[in-house]
Amino acid sequence: MNRFLLLRLSKINIFCPVILVVFLLFSCSTKDGSDIVAQVDGSVLTRAQLKKQIERLGLRQDQEHEFVEKWINDQLLYLEAKRQGFDKSKDLREELERVKKEFMIQKLLEKTYAEKIKVTEEEIASYYHNNMDLFKVNEDEVRIQHILTKTRAEAGLAMKEIKAGKAFKDVAKERSIGPFAGHGGDIGFFTKKDVIPEVARYAFRIPEGSLSPIFKSVHGYHILKVLKKRKKGSIKDLDDIRDEIAQRIRVTKERSVYYDLLFQLQHSEKISINVPGKAGDTSGKITETNN
Repeated sequence: MNRFLLLRLSKINIFCPVILVVFLLFSCSTKDGSDIVAQVDGSVLTRAQLKKQIERLGLRQDQEHEFVEKWINDQLLYLEAKRQGFDKSKDLREELERVKKEFMIQKLLEKTYAEKIKVTEEEIASYYHNNMDLFKVNEDEVRIQHILTKTRAEAGLAMKEIKAGKAFKDVAKERSIGPFAGHGGDIGFFTKKDVIPEVARYAFRIPEGSLSPIFKSVHGYHILKVLKKRKKGSIKDLDDIRDEIAQRIRVTKERSVYYDLLFQLQHSEKISINVPGKAGDTSGKITETNN
């Protein structure tokens, strides 16, 4: 991940002005009682659908309006595409069939993996202890929670709440405009070269558990809290990389399950191949299996 992104405001692209639409954030309901947030022709976006998408995309609450405008613009473009007959295109039908096939394959694999794969704590610990060289820290690293605001006054309010005992992560979720606000401002571990100098200066200078003063950069006003530091040459703690190790083990198991499944299917279906040979064979013969 490019850590420079952590200090840039993420925005949702807006294509064009909103026209000929119903855009109601309140007091409009569907027949089943769901609140309607926006409507374009016969298509509606409900409050429940909006909430689900905001959570799925990791957006902040103050980005709801932008998301709704993006949804509206997409619906307008979709309707215009239908008016121009793109929904009757042969290319579209072929592409939809391809996407459908890929989606079904993905769902089959997800179901198969869920049924056959389990990663245990014993496997994680064993992998960690047998591969410690893989988890050596190459440069000094630090993990912080981060709050970014537009004005010093907003940063001051955030700092006041933190010093009054409110959890940093809760303040970050409510007040930060940074891209990691939805994660409580936790941006994970990084090195000095991964972030702007202003952030690096405080993150690597103050001790673990400490809170920085409010400081300014071209992006706005910052507050950070140092959660943990790792020295160059040290070994990462298992707790910090447990998910990473579990994913490595899972990928290996998925590969094995995938090829086992293919082997079973190849021996249960009739397969005909008419290409210039197969791997290691350029004879061009037609090959059939009939099991």
